[in-house]
Amino acid sequence: MMRTYNTLLTTLDDLEGFIRENKIETSKNVLVQIFTGLVDEIFIQHLVDSLKKIIPHIQIIGSTTDGEILDGQVKELSTVLSFSTFEKTQLQTYYQPYENSPKLLAKKLYKQFSSTENKRLFLTFIDGLNINGEEYIKEFGALNNDVIIAGGLAGDNAHFQKTYVFTQDTILEKGAVGVLLNSTELLVGTNLSFGWNRIGKKLKITKAKENVVYTIEDIPAVDMYLKYLGSDISNDLPATGVEFPLILNRNGIDIARAVVGVNKEDGSMQFAGNVAEGEYVQFGYGNVDMIQSKIPHTMQKITQNAVESIFIYSCMARKRLLGKEIESEMLPLAKMAPLSGFFTYGELFTHNNSYELLNQTMTVLTLSEKSTSKVSGDFVERKSKDTHKRTINALTHLVGVATQELEELNEKLETKVQEEVEKNRQKDITLLRQSRLAQMGEMISMIAHQWRQPLSAISSAAAGLKVKAQLHKVENDTIIEISDKILYSSQYLSSTINDFRDFYKANKETRECGFNEMLDGVLRIIGSQIKNRGITLELDLQAKEKIRTYPNEVKQVVMNLLKNAEDALLMASIRDPYIKIRTYKEGEKFILEVSDNAGGIEETILPKIFDPYFSTKKEKDGTGLGLYMSKTIIENHCNGQLIAYNNKEGAIFRIELESKES
Repeated sequence: MMRTYNTLLTTLDDLEGFIRENKIETSKNVLVQIFTGLVDEIFIQHLVDSLKKIIPHIQIIGSTTDGEILDGQVKELSTVLSFSTFEKTQLQTYYQPYENSPKLLAKKLYKQFSSTENKRLFLTFIDGLNINGEEYIKEFGALNNDVIIAGGLAGDNAHFQKTYVFTQDTILEKGAVGVLLNSTELLVGTNLSFGWNRIGKKLKITKAKENVVYTIEDIPAVDMYLKYLGSDISNDLPATGVEFPLILNRNGIDIARAVVGVNKEDGSMQFAGNVAEGEYVQFGYGNVDMIQSKIPHTMQKITQNAVESIFIYSCMARKRLLGKEIESEMLPLAKMAPLSGFFTYGELFTHNNSYELLNQTMTVLTLSEKSTSKVSGDFVERKSKDTHKRTINALTHLVGVATQELEELNEKLETKVQEEVEKNRQKDITLLRQSRLAQMGEMISMIAHQWRQPLSAISSAAAGLKVKAQLHKVENDTIIEISDKILYSSQYLSSTINDFRDFYKANKETRECGFNEMLDGVLRIIGSQIKNRGITLELDLQAKEKIRTYPNEVKQVVMNLLKNAEDALLMASIRDPYIKIRTYKEGEKFILEVSDNAGGIEETILPKIFDPYFSTKKEKDGTGLGLYMSKTIIENHCNGQLIAYNNKEGAIFRIELESKES
């Protein structure tokens, strides 16, 4: 069996008397955990040397703190020593200075004991200001997920200036220490209690690297604390920040991240664990009643294990929030078994092969070498008569419920918005299909117009050849000449088919293409029709560079604009009608303008022309989808802009596309 003896340091003579009285020095395997609020290297070294004189074979692991725990009671600026003796467990301490890599730190420590058999528990304390505790413990899980990791990050009474961890061999300001407990008989239990509430809206981490957060919602992290918590809190960061951690949810578990450092130059904040860019967080606030309500559950969990000793590594923020009430969650546990520990700047926790750095949490480590040493515990809830406390609790509850209701309302609104967006998307798909069908009808008309002349030429050539054959006047040269004409016309028909097929081919990816190339494809289809109707085409093409876009979609828009201009000119019966196409570059934008001299668009309807189903044409001639879909294509698909306005002679439609090189 194992035994634990806890004491508060008064004098070294009293300490030696305590050791002799309990015959601790006679045990073969002795571990002492030292939790001290005195951040003094000379004091620590003197205490360690004194213990080694009394018990030469002692194994020591210690940490400076933000408060000490002795049998469930909270101490400050004191030193608590917890001696544990083992019959069936071997002990060995290790240490490793920090070299700017938490993962490397864990690797080097693990390498020192990796070959040891029956590794059961590695109890470790690390510097609380310089080491990323999350990467440290995660690396242990990656190296060997069979050994349990427990412990915490050292504190310095919320000064955030200097912390120490130490063994019987060294004291480290930057580094990690640990003790390996290897045994086939040791029973290890890990439990936790959280109880922090999420308040306020969800906020997105917009810039972060590992455990440093630069901006939240594109606002410097420090300014975000100022905005939501006020100057009293933000001016005293990081000390006050630990009372209001950021809470994020991973795999359904609320995880708090406490502030441990502030950079006033760039407004960034350092947290005790990683916060990923893109994650959503909320401010947290400790609800006293909720924290205390977890006590029976924690006790029930502990009673399921064999327990001879209990060690608590609890967050400093719990102590600062609850004050002396913090003892209410530890004193019941102290009745089960000897209990000690300290308040940390971060808790190292293992459960079900999951290795986590926690904040704002009380972690409970139970040890026993005796499988039958299960304990029982009763907890009687104490109801406070403090009206101020009841008011604070009521307000906390009010904020919590209001926050939850706002979250539910936001979720409903987001769902509604998504539903409406999907409806609009489906509507746009339907409109696009209708627009395409209308365009295809116009295309068939254009094809008929384009094919009329070559088909007539083929028919005439074939008829002439037939007549000559009937008159027996067919010569080889004549056959070759007529065959060439038929072949030329057939090739023209084939080329026209290719033009139409390419025109409607979907572009799944952007490609580099110039306005000249796009216009060439459009004019091969509609150019002759426009000219045959007595309309002059004027081209002023100054934009020669290529741009990255969806060429076929742009061509469909240009085709629609030209067809609209043609229709407007024919409806107005303009003398000397013309359509002008102009391209040029304006800054970083590429501009394509289609203008005419049809008199322009009435000012009263100009704002409506891009609305769906709005048309100035007769019902049988227009669906009112062309301009709506043209604007959708340019602005939603091609990230450009399509606008319309009048000049003295007519309407001008202007396409603007950004210059984006591949």
